Amino acid sequence: MPWLKLLRAGTLCSPAADILAGACLVGATWNAQGLDLVRAMVASVLVYAAGMVLNDHADRREDAKQRPERPIPSGQITPRGALTLGLLLLAGGVGVAPETTRLHHGILAALVLLYDYIAKANVLAACTNMGVLRALSLWTGMLFLTGETTPALLLDQRVAAGAYGVYIFTVTLLASYEDDPRVRPKAIVSLLAIPPLVTLAALVSIQDGNPVVVIASICLVLAFGRRNRTVELWTPA
Repeated sequence: MPWLKLLRAGTLCSPAADILAGACLVGATWNAQGLDLVRAMVASVLVYAAGMVLNDHADRREDAKQRPERPIPSGQITPRGALTLGLLLLAGGVGVAPETTRLHHGILAALVLLYDYIAKANVLAACTNMGVLRALSLWTGMLFLTGETTPALLLDQRVAAGAYGVYIFTVTLLASYEDDPRVRPKAIVSLLAIPPLVTLAALVSIQDGNPVVVIASICLVLAFGRRNRTVELWTPA
């Protein structure tokens, strides 16, 4: 169905998972905040869906040359119809958000527009935009904290959101190199090493130097270093 393709329906659980993960990280209680949490998850899904639709609207001329089978260039959906749907989803996402997260969802909506229509023109700007967007998405779930906010907890929240942002930045950058034969293979392997290393570094910070996590980090560094020495070719496959 063209509209489901335009919405990337198979990926729509991802932003809801960000909110739920953030709420779990701060120990939110479902009984006290269940309805607002559901509203925040729905709001994130709507904003994300808007991003998917507006992305195709922004890329419609390029897609006509490189991906003519997509709903807009193939004529199954008009550009005006896609733009209208995207803006309605964006407004609906901010509107349905609970008071607790409305400001964050408003910023997320602005970041979606920035990415789709401006930031994509520059690879690093696009990757940074996407990393900030998803880090803020995780942080939004952390707004459902019910207990006391301590400096240590606030630092842990920032570390978790920052690590997630670096992960998204890295995989977005990697995706931009998929079809680029000029990229050095060893650079790709080094890039692949960043997300797990950042994740483990965040765990070390949050768990105050847990020796198991430290040992795992060292083993991972050694494993990627060994792999990097043996890589000779880089292809999209």
